Amino acid sequence: MHSIFDVTHVEFQTYDLSNAKLIFSSGVAHQMLGFPEDEFFDLSSDFYKSIIHPDDFHMAQETIKKVMQSKDGEVIEMTVRARRSDGFYIWVHSRQMIYQRSSDGKACTIITEVEDLTKLIGIQNELEEKVRQLEVVSYKNSHLLRSPVASIIGLVEIIDEQGITSEHNMKIFNFLKEAITKLDVVIREINNAAHA
Repeated sequence: MHSIFDVTHVEFQTYDLSNAKLIFSSGVAHQMLGFPEDEFFDLSSDFYKSIIHPDDFHMAQETIKKVMQSKDGEVIEMTVRARRSDGFYIWVHSRQMIYQRSSDGKACTIITEVEDLTKLIGIQNELEEKVRQLEVVSYKNSHLLRSPVASIIGLVEIIDEQGITSEHNMKIFNFLKEAITKLDVVIREINNAAHA
């Protein structure tokens, strides 16, 4: 049975809600986190309070409440950070449901499946950063780039329509030169943002 757990890289657990302690672990979680098995069992007491990131522990408490109030067969999910033995945190996603009830109908044992989502969340964060960069490029294209282009078009139309004197033409061409310079700067910024 353990070879199946090793191949799937998914942790399966049975947890005693009444005593707030781990009853069974397939062994994948303590391998993921780097703790010896007996230490992992000890750290899993009190709903993993010693392992779950302090900022995420309230989610674990809320999830346990939801599980205790859930119907048979209902799956409750959560994603939290779990501490490895080296002090670093990884992202884990778990699905839990009631396995056994006491004679009075209260949930007393749950089964849980846990996966390491650290790489997936890292990829998600990278994608979100790329989207943010694309939004910057899009904004610069639609706002900053359009303004100098509109100025150039307007100045060129004035020159074409009015046949202006040479002194006046110099002023217009200076404005045109300034607009072209701004356009060049914006285009460089867009290129830099796109290649970052």
